[in-house]
Amino acid sequence: MNHDLREQTLAFAGTLQAGELVRQVADSGQCSRQAAEHTLDSLFAVDAESTEAVFGGVRGVRLGLTVAGELGEGRSRDALTSLGYASGLLRLARLLTRDAERQQHLHRELELIEPARARAESVLDPAVLAQLADTYRSLISPLPFRIQVVGRPEILKQSEKVEWVRALLLGGLRSAFLWHQIGGRPWKLLLKRKKMIRIAGELLERGM
Repeated sequence: MNHDLREQTLAFAGTLQAGELVRQVADSGQCSRQAAEHTLDSLFAVDAESTEAVFGGVRGVRLGLTVAGELGEGRSRDALTSLGYASGLLRLARLLTRDAERQQHLHRELELIEPARARAESVLDPAVLAQLADTYRSLISPLPFRIQVVGRPEILKQSEKVEWVRALLLGGLRSAFLWHQIGGRPWKLLLKRKKMIRIAGELLERGM
């Protein structure tokens, strides 16, 4: 297995996972809490030794790897929606890679949130989610591209659900930024899509 492509597939799966979680919240008001924990915990894995370690192991992106497989089969509208959000996150991450000052602000904000996360039983604690959501709103939303989330209006009008969506988008941005850092490029998604889907399947089997 190509090591670089394996790492990039993991990071892309993390981005897809965040997109799928956003889709779940927007459509139903709920999402996989275990997957959401891995996605949001990755924001604080600053000194992780590997791409896999960022997510706490391959199981940390199991949902994203599953979505990648569904995209390979080409039969899931939900997977295509998740891909749309993931593509938006990759675009935001590219903008962020060119903005060192914003990166520094984001790093400082996460350092300020870390104590609250440490005190809470879970990164999904409402107080932590609110802080992550506010960080997304203040630092990422002003970028010259915004992800348009679609779903049930009655859900997306609820402030609590909006916080979930923004926090999950921030978590997905971590994966998307990582993807760029380790050599991920748009052309690879086009020319090496089949290889990445195959690798995603192999990783999913090994991470079961």
